[in-house]
Amino acid sequence: MPNNHLFMPADPVPVDPVPVDPVPVGSVPVRPPDLRPRPRRRPAALMPVLLALLAGAGLQACQQPQLPTPTPPSPSATTPAPALYSPTSLWNTLVPPDAGADANSATMLRTVVEAARAQGFVIAVREWSRPLHYADATTPRHTVTLTAPWAPASTISGVPIPAHAVPDPAGDGHMVIIDRSTGCEYDFWQAVRNADGGWSASWANATSTAGPGWYPRGLSATGSGAAGAAGVIRPEELRDGEIRHALFFAYPQTRAGAPVLPATEADGTSTNVGAIPEGARLQLDPGVDLSTLGLNQYEMIIARALQRYGMILGDTGGGVGLVAQNPLSTTVPYPWGDQTYVDLPQSLLTHMRVLTLGEPHDNATSIEPTPCATLR
Repeated sequence: MPNNHLFMPADPVPVDPVPVDPVPVGSVPVRPPDLRPRPRRRPAALMPVLLALLAGAGLQACQQPQLPTPTPPSPSATTPAPALYSPTSLWNTLVPPDAGADANSATMLRTVVEAARAQGFVIAVREWSRPLHYADATTPRHTVTLTAPWAPASTISGVPIPAHAVPDPAGDGHMVIIDRSTGCEYDFWQAVRNADGGWSASWANATSTAGPGWYPRGLSATGSGAAGAAGVIRPEELRDGEIRHALFFAYPQTRAGAPVLPATEADGTSTNVGAIPEGARLQLDPGVDLSTLGLNQYEMIIARALQRYGMILGDTGGGVGLVAQNPLSTTVPYPWGDQTYVDLPQSLLTHMRVLTLGEPHDNATSIEPTPCATLR
């Protein structure tokens, strides 16, 4: 697990806040914000390649010899949230003390600030969020029909779906299932429980909770290749006073073309000079004294995570939004009560920087065989 200490470099490099006009009193964004991610797109040129890979026979995920390490039991009202993904995953590693800002950081960050001023800086809780359901060895296995016209497989089988599982009610219909007996994670986009009790989804895929938290060849349920539970704020973390991972965020100006590593696919369409590629990591200036910002308790926990781990651009959305575990999938309460969206101080964004971008990824996608499921 990452170090528990609050990350503060020995000699923090000052980061000048992005200049913005003050937000007038009474200009709080209208609820709900437009957090709708754009429809998933798969480059048409890739489809013949993907179909060729599937010709003749299904991709037998069970060809891989070893199952991943089991995940700890599902959290309760008193247990901590289970750790997800490898300790060396970018989701779980502290921003290095010598990390530098990208040469285009100020220009890119301005688009984030402008998007927040237009539609808010929020946490999506009850809509456009992620239900995280837990399964075990006794959970019935299902074959899920995949219906997206671009989908390179028509079914995913061997998926444990608890009887109580429900997807997020908003348009993306996200749902994540973590099998604590195998360490497998199942990620759904636009999941639907059918009238006969079976399941379908526009797309679904599976990965290991012991891996990096990214689908190595894309074809995830997010726009960037990120695993569905990656970067999600969970109520146990706020209750226990610490988030030990980077946060997933979405915003509207995702750059068209290739993502940057660690992202493995992209759905961006913006050609704005300040557009940010999916996979970019932003950090709240570690030199900022958070006690001077007037933050409440949960805002302070989130701000500390943004200083220590940052936030990674994982999808396209209509506003600047972090993602929380949907309360439909947990009995642990949130400190803000029963809210659909939770506003965060936009001043946090003015003190952020875009870290030096990773290497571009080719955005070529294909199904990665996994011991967790079979895609045909």
